[in-house]
Amino acid sequence: MTERNSRKIQYFAGLCASLSFMFTGATLSWPSPAIPKFKSGAAGFEISNEQTSWVVSLLSAGAMPGCYLGQVLSERVGRRRTFLLSSLPGLLGACIILFTKTPILMCVARFMIGLTTGSVAVVAMIYITEIADKEVRGALGMLVQVMNNLGSLLIYGIGPFVSYTMLNTIIVTIPVVYAVCCLWLPESPYYHLKDGRVEEARKEFKLLKGSDDEKWIDDQLSVIRAHVKESMENKSTAKELFTNVKYRKAIYIVAGLKTVQYMTGILLIQSYLEVIFRQSSSVSGPRASIVYGVVQLFAGIGATFLTRWCRRRFLLLTSCLGVSIAMTTVGVYFYLQEKLQVSQETLNSISILPLAGLIGFNILYAIGAGNLPYIFQAELFPVNVKAVASSAATQFACILSFLVQKFYQSCKEIFGNYTVFWSFACIGYLGVVFIYFCVPETGNKTLEEVQDNVVDASEGVPLQSFRNGHETAEKLKG
Repeated sequence: MTERNSRKIQYFAGLCASLSFMFTGATLSWPSPAIPKFKSGAAGFEISNEQTSWVVSLLSAGAMPGCYLGQVLSERVGRRRTFLLSSLPGLLGACIILFTKTPILMCVARFMIGLTTGSVAVVAMIYITEIADKEVRGALGMLVQVMNNLGSLLIYGIGPFVSYTMLNTIIVTIPVVYAVCCLWLPESPYYHLKDGRVEEARKEFKLLKGSDDEKWIDDQLSVIRAHVKESMENKSTAKELFTNVKYRKAIYIVAGLKTVQYMTGILLIQSYLEVIFRQSSSVSGPRASIVYGVVQLFAGIGATFLTRWCRRRFLLLTSCLGVSIAMTTVGVYFYLQEKLQVSQETLNSISILPLAGLIGFNILYAIGAGNLPYIFQAELFPVNVKAVASSAATQFACILSFLVQKFYQSCKEIFGNYTVFWSFACIGYLGVVFIYFCVPETGNKTLEEVQDNVVDASEGVPLQSFRNGHETAEKLKG
């Protein structure tokens, strides 16, 4: 960076792009205040527990084809237009929920909302990692989690105290807001370079870097252009991703991180938070949910600064170990309540335990497991398979999310809440081992350096030295 460079456009673009995750956080948290309204009759219609489980989980099911939609759109029409187009099914689905009182139509609507959340999950991190300098890429990437948490807090803080209609009206407004904010977004230079539009890429690159130094811009863009050209010599298909040995280690790393991210309990807590607090805490469900949402938001904000000061592997290890201990703690309370059936007096004396455990989970999840896997999935793959890889990773996460949300009620009734929470804890403990031995450090490296230094686990050969990228760049400049 030269003294004349400014990152203002990068910061603003990253903020606007991450606003799409505010809709994700709000829709994932919507069941928390909505389910009590179903049970009390405040929603104006009846819905069974089985129907509720489908309404909750079909968002994740809809996100699976949404991931493919995001992949196709980001490759064909660009990252910017994908943000705009992806808001449409979510807006339509939110409108259907606002005006319907039929469980079947609610299921259809939640599936449509999932199309939007899946699409933005694919494109948001690709866009942010492509436009951001290496020094701020981690912090801007963490904004996604902050906006996700802000959407959740909005629903936790307002949802329990307003009518069912007002709750759904809030959901409707969010995709409109983020679509309007994304209208001005500059396109990613990588998208233009992928299709050979060098002048368009140079224009966007200059805007994003905020620099008047023409030589510096040409030098930096030449290195990126060389790396993109080398990457695009390979195919941009799922077959290329899963059969080419040089992507194998990146696939293993991302699959492991997504398992840790989604199988340590976050989706269950977000969707059933108020219900869980009503079962376990002496503090009222709505108030406890607000406390949880506030802590979640500020933990996410704090995490954006931690990525500037701490190594990513350290944050992941600390986060994963912390959420495992927290889930173990919550499981202990439910074990005493459900299995040992201790007296109510004893339960009252330790009623703070679930709240403390979930708040601890909240803070520790935010500093690493909550968002760093998104950053890794956007960093580790070259531009030719980046959209395909991000789509596949998000689809895998959606499958895990659907399974957790759909079968929570059944598992709770058969095995007890304590078994569910201890299962999450076990996955987290295994995740600590996986991260320690398998996950590389990617902080303070350019995308080209990250990808060129990923070594195939079986072959032990780097993909391509960074020096060769510079040599190719010099040839292109010449």
